[in-house]
Parts: sequence; structure tokens; C-alpha cells
Amino acid sequence: MGKESGVLSGRVLAWDAMNMKFSEVTIKRDESREKIAELIDYQGFCAGPKAVKKSAAETTATSINGRTMDEAETNTAEVGETSTYHTIEPTECLQKLASGWAPWVLDVRLHSENDITALPFTDKVSPHREVSLIDIPKEGDILLYCKAGARSKKAITRLLELGVDEDRLYNLDGGIMRWQKDVDPAMPRY
Repeated sequence: MGKESGVLSGRVLAWDAMNMKFSEVTIKRDESREKIAELIDYQGFCAGPKAVKKSAAETTATSINGRTMDEAETNTAEVGETSTYHTIEPTECLQKLASGWAPWVLDVRLHSENDITALPFTDKVSPHREVSLIDIPKEGDILLYCKAGARSKKAITRLLELGVDEDRLYNLDGGIMRWQKDVDPAMPRY
């Protein structure tokens, strides 16, 4: 059916932009594979499992049973049930910043993600798997953010393991994507 009707059924169209050429690769259906009836919740899958129980302005971190693909190679140790750190909504963060709050701001995404978009007041970029004490000041509040919040929670776990006082740590709830939605819609989404 595919070739005769001009549809790419059973074929993949490849484009070589350097040479301005198209080519086709024939593919065959594997009849033994289970039929895909629906797609997963991609954003939910990438954001990771719910890892917190919220209470007022603070969050108590609990054990995460599953991990996102991005967290697959990270340390499996989790924050103990008695550890707390602050979770801050983007609009609340903006209000605190406007009233003089000046935390050290750590972006725990990859440098390539930071190149796409970043909070303008970011002090340092250090991927969550590499966060260490040399990435943060010895005193003062620390605001961590990532794309959606899962990696910054992982970085906070790491900093707590390294002995950083939990009262200094703030996680930007929903990450830069929530900041873009709630505070600055002009920021690029990726």
C-alpha cells in the first residue's frame, strides 16, 4: 500500500541536509510485539514520582521508590523522613526577591539546558549529579532549580548528605517550567 499511494507506510524517510538528498529505509512490522494502544504521560514520566508531603511553606522529603531516566545513574540514597527543606512557589520566590531576599541560586540542569533558558539571577550551573560543597557558599540561603523540580530535589538530597543545614535550602517548586508559566511567559520552553 505505502509506496503506491505515496504514504510512508512501512518506510522511514531520511533527509541528508548536507547533501540535500532524501532516501528511504524499509521497515517491517514485528507481529510478535504487543500493540501500543496509548502513549505514556510523558511530562509526568520525566518529572519523576511525587517525593514530598507538603505542609504550609515547608516540605518534608520522603523516600522515592521510582526514578526518572535522568536520575538513573545518581546515588540511590534518599533524604531521611525527618529532614526538611523549603519548597517555594515561583510567585512567592519573586515576592521575596523583590523584598530583598538574596539567596545563592544554583541551576542543577545541564549546561546545554541553561543555554536555552535560565533565571536571570542564577549564580552557578552545576548538574545535579555533580553538586558538591564547592558549588555553594558556606553561609546564606540557597535556591536550587531545574526544569521541573525532580533534579533539584535530588541535588538537595546530596547537599543534605554532605552536611548542609536544611534550613538554608530552597527548592523552586515546578522548576523553570513553572517559573515560565507563573512568572515570565516570555521565557522559552523546551
